[in-house]
Amino acid sequence: MRVFIGYAGEHGSTRGVAERIAATLTGRGLQADIADLAAECAAAPDHDACVLGSAIHNGRWMPAATEYVRRYTPELARRPLWLFSVGLARVFGGPLERWSRNPDPLPAVRDLLSPVDHRLLAGAFEREHTSLPGHLVFRAMGGHYGDHRDWQEIDAWAKDIAHRLLSAPSEKEDHRNEPAATE
Repeated sequence: MRVFIGYAGEHGSTRGVAERIAATLTGRGLQADIADLAAECAAAPDHDACVLGSAIHNGRWMPAATEYVRRYTPELARRPLWLFSVGLARVFGGPLERWSRNPDPLPAVRDLLSPVDHRLLAGAFEREHTSLPGHLVFRAMGGHYGDHRDWQEIDAWAKDIAHRLLSAPSEKEDHRNEPAATE
């Protein structure tokens, strides 16, 4: 079974999550293909399932990810789809952490598709990724630089995806189990 893993990110944190998901799925016997959704070569998925993720900027998915979903909605709607968002809301605490319990960083995506699951995952953020004003706001909000990704959570989620895909009957099995046509 082939799984397409597409991501949109800026500094590598989201790519790292996508790579980890791919490694976990591959370790479970699935074939995982990764693509940057901002790249021209990111074509419509012809895979059995899809996992799409994006960094969150200003509370929303990055434009490349949203545009990819809009462009390929019919193809994505015909296969199991999992979504993940990578941000720092869970790291801050306070109102942002409360928002992260029930996030909606992708309303346009939810309006177009019905994903199996959506996960908000903590990301990584380094000082060199921001301007001086951004740094001041980040620190004033209680932000701490570093890699906040929870690899155990990511691995567990990817294992659940693999389990669901490997447990689901394939179309071939469904057709094999249908009664033979009688004349």
